[in-house]
Amino acid sequence: MAEVSQEEQPVRRGFLRSLLQNPVTVKELRSRMRGRRAFVLLTVYLLLMGLFITVLYALYSSASRQVYGPDPAQAGKAVYGAVLGVQVILVVFLGPAFTAAAISGEKERQTYDLLRTTLLPAPAFVLGKLISALSFVLLLILAALPLQSIAFLLGGVSGLELALSVLLVLVSAVSYSLLGLFFSSMVRSTLAASVITFASSLFMTLGIPALAIVFMPFISTYMSSTYRPWLELVAAYTGLSLSSINLPAAIIVSEIFLLQEDALFFWQDTVGGRTVWLFSPWWVYTILAILASLFLFWATVRRVRRIPNR
Repeated sequence: MAEVSQEEQPVRRGFLRSLLQNPVTVKELRSRMRGRRAFVLLTVYLLLMGLFITVLYALYSSASRQVYGPDPAQAGKAVYGAVLGVQVILVVFLGPAFTAAAISGEKERQTYDLLRTTLLPAPAFVLGKLISALSFVLLLILAALPLQSIAFLLGGVSGLELALSVLLVLVSAVSYSLLGLFFSSMVRSTLAASVITFASSLFMTLGIPALAIVFMPFISTYMSSTYRPWLELVAAYTGLSLSSINLPAAIIVSEIFLLQEDALFFWQDTVGGRTVWLFSPWWVYTILAILASLFLFWATVRRVRRIPNR
């Protein structure tokens, strides 16, 4: 067993070294982190987040009618939801904003063909673009964790809730960034790639809940007029399935089930007069996000390998 571990250690070191020494990653990170802009942006971001949390706590304290001030647990929930909402916005919009111009920008600057004539393989090229774009987004997310942990210290949020939210945000950061990278490899214009990417992100984040809200009255009317037990079961699984492909819904529904049902993966409930097993959306969303990331990475590499027609 010792010999196997000694053989695997150089392989792991070589893989990490190849990631850190990727020329695309090094070039992109140096151009992004060089100078004051990145550090000023990070400082302003943390100051605004701290100010936002302070104002939110002050408003919550003034609105509370309790004699000894607001309930720490409720205040912690408010802080946790505010920071998590900002992180979701960063994942859905900021990550794709960086990757949507990663490849199409090279085409507009007429440097894409020069990069493809080098010895750098297509997977390494795509991975370098992804890591360079993800690094700053992940830096912003991880830098806000101490602020989010204030809710944990107030007692309103458990460690499991915080861990699940961080997991969902991280896997979403990878999948949404790869979505922008894929559209960037498909078109030659950064504007077109950005429009398609933001439209797709808006549809997956806001469009799916909007469609569910629009069709909900019609479904409720139909179910009340022609009551059938199996329709409730179909509606329950349909709602959980839709929650499993939407980041805000997956976070909210999973937290509700964790707090009310004490269910992390599955729990039993009575639906339509039957005792059935229902699932928490977070782990389904995580699996789907990982599969979508692998598919988008493969599709982007395939597009990069394709020789353009002149």
